[in-house]
Amino acid sequence: MRTPPLRKGLGVLVSLLAFAAVLAATVATASHLSLRPRTDDAYLQADVVHMAPDVSGRVVELDVHDNQAVHRGDVLFRIDPVPYRLRVEQAQATVRGLEGKLSVTADQVAAQTSTADTVNRGIASAEAQFTLASTTLARIEPLLPRGYVTAEQVDQARTARRTAEIAVQQARLQAQSAHQAISSTEPVAEELKAAQASLAMAERDLRLTSVLAPCDGRITALDIAEGEFAVTGKPLFTIIDTEHWYAVGNFRETDLSGIRPGQHALVYVMQAPHIAVQGVVDSIGSGVAPDEGATFLGLPHVPRSLNWVRIAQRFPVRILLDNPPPDLVRIGATAAIVIER
Repeated sequence: MRTPPLRKGLGVLVSLLAFAAVLAATVATASHLSLRPRTDDAYLQADVVHMAPDVSGRVVELDVHDNQAVHRGDVLFRIDPVPYRLRVEQAQATVRGLEGKLSVTADQVAAQTSTADTVNRGIASAEAQFTLASTTLARIEPLLPRGYVTAEQVDQARTARRTAEIAVQQARLQAQSAHQAISSTEPVAEELKAAQASLAMAERDLRLTSVLAPCDGRITALDIAEGEFAVTGKPLFTIIDTEHWYAVGNFRETDLSGIRPGQHALVYVMQAPHIAVQGVVDSIGSGVAPDEGATFLGLPHVPRSLNWVRIAQRFPVRILLDNPPPDLVRIGATAAIVIER
């Protein structure tokens, strides 16, 4: 039985219209995704601080519990301060002793300097006596042949000149010894600086026996009690920094060309998918570890066969959330991200 031409034409028209509608929907969807790239491969993230003490000692006070909210500057725990207080007192005693020693040394230096000045003035006096004796001898020696002076007077003048010369030499030796005897306050001053630095370090360590919260956050992974021995640099628990929350979404590399830091974004958390959390693009990942191309024994590893179906790589995009609801944000929570270009 042959189909009437009219019915056949209507069938072709309906088919064409259906194809056009599908094509239009596909184009619209592609355009929408191009203008608003999105990903369901996302999760929430926040910075964390692993709370490790700067000094070692027994925990004598624990002021927080697991999952507790804390504020910047709150006391988290205290380490036994007694050993560190004693070190401060010891360092203070050392500083006081060296300050006294420096004062005594300064007095000694002043006295030695005064003695050296006195000796220097003695040199001038001895040199004046030597000059006078030399002049006297030079004046009376020519008078001896004429009989105006006696030989005894000349001998006395020569002896006086020799005595004055020896006095000058002795005065100069005494001045040299006096200058060499002048000590310096510099060694004691350097000792005092070192002691003051040790005191500052001891006072710092004493302050650090009280461990404070570095940010607003929430305690996690706390499984210790008072009496635990804390070791320098070993974390006792972790603080989740709740001052800044992020959503990290893995976007296809084909979507990255239109994504820029500062663009507006919407984040939907699986716990409450009807709530759109506002945010902005903070940064875009610069690289991920490739599945292929690794090195083996110093040589590049290339697979023997290739898969001709190439799947777009995904790169993490970090979204800074703007005042997210506190009851919705948890590290690792599943999320979806829509970028508003």
